[in-house]
Amino acid sequence: MLKSAQAAVRRHPIVRNAKALLRAPLVLRAVLRDTLYRRHAPHALAVCAIFKDEARFLDEWIRFHAGIGVTQFYLYDNDSRDDFYDVLRPFIGRGLVTLRHWPRKPGQRSAYRDCLARHWRAARWIAFIDLDEFLFSPCQVDIRPILESFSDVSAVFVHHVNFGSSGHQLPPPGPLVEAYTCCESPGHSQSGKSIVNPCLARGVSQTHVLPLWRGVTRTSARVVISQVPVPPEVKRAFTTLQLNHYWSRSIQDLGDKVRRGDAVYGTDRDLDRHLQIERAMNEAVDTSIIPIWRAIAG
Repeated sequence: MLKSAQAAVRRHPIVRNAKALLRAPLVLRAVLRDTLYRRHAPHALAVCAIFKDEARFLDEWIRFHAGIGVTQFYLYDNDSRDDFYDVLRPFIGRGLVTLRHWPRKPGQRSAYRDCLARHWRAARWIAFIDLDEFLFSPCQVDIRPILESFSDVSAVFVHHVNFGSSGHQLPPPGPLVEAYTCCESPGHSQSGKSIVNPCLARGVSQTHVLPLWRGVTRTSARVVISQVPVPPEVKRAFTTLQLNHYWSRSIQDLGDKVRRGDAVYGTDRDLDRHLQIERAMNEAVDTSIIPIWRAIAG
């Protein structure tokens, strides 16, 4: 009863108009920022991510995304205990990686907020993704021209394709993107992540679709969305952009993931439940990323 009354108050025209009036100066500031700075941003595409004990995956993940057009990585170390800095040192030396120690628990949303506050004028687009996610286009290596075709919107939502263990109990040798090819059935996932115009991002109330001061979020199929999960009537098309989510990696890696806990809410994870979910992520095969990776790796 109380919640419904509160919702009715929030929907009342007087309340909504008052909120709009209070937001007007902030919206104007965001629009001015977009007009004055975005066109001259030094980076067409940057990535923001938080990580913990993922040194084994950093090199391939950075090299892949540098290959598809990312020229700056804003990385937040969430109290890692492995040798991540040895991996990142050459990338930091080249100016490709900006690293911050971020010990907060949970730390993902606050790290994203910090990135927006510090770097909103540095990039035309910032992709907010994780170390187990690989952003790419099956059509071409460099995705920056694709993002330019979305210059009329404030954010682009890219759907996940969730990958399982492909039968690997232990981490296999070789590139991750070549080792894991089994995934869930096509079009199954309604989740994904956003590539955002940082000048118009209003905050980080959730990590999948960021609220905006102005404009809309579109899927890579150019369908407007307002929140996730995406409504079932939205047709998923991965012909322009795709986000491979290596959700489990090997079964051993999945156990490590469960032990790290949830980066967004700080809650514990249940291994049995994760193993049950993982079984459904090996029903199909998707190798569309492999030609892109081989073109990048040479």
